[in-house]
Amino acid sequence: MYAREKQQELNKLIIVTDVLKKLYWEPDLAPCKDGAYVFGCQVEGARWEASVGQLDESLPKKLYSVTPVINCRSAPLPPDGKEDKTVYQCPVYMTTSRGNTFVFYA
Repeated sequence: MYAREKQQELNKLIIVTDVLKKLYWEPDLAPCKDGAYVFGCQVEGARWEASVGQLDESLPKKLYSVTPVINCRSAPLPPDGKEDKTVYQCPVYMTTSRGNTFVFYA
């Protein structure tokens, strides 16, 4: 939809993810205006620290951690060589077994 609206080529777009501070059952979650909300993602070997809004070390004996709602939206690909090195490119898989279940980088 973004590609049609902005008349962009799909291969010149990326998926940008913004982790919100809300869980899906919280009543004051505003409707998504740009992109789509995703919930149910789990982080393996780390956890989402909601108080600071970033990844942190996992808690002892907890391999997985559920993330809050994530807004996935399209954006133009940055110019060549302008990749933001402060953003972690987290691979997203459909299953914990990985393999051929890679979806995208969040």
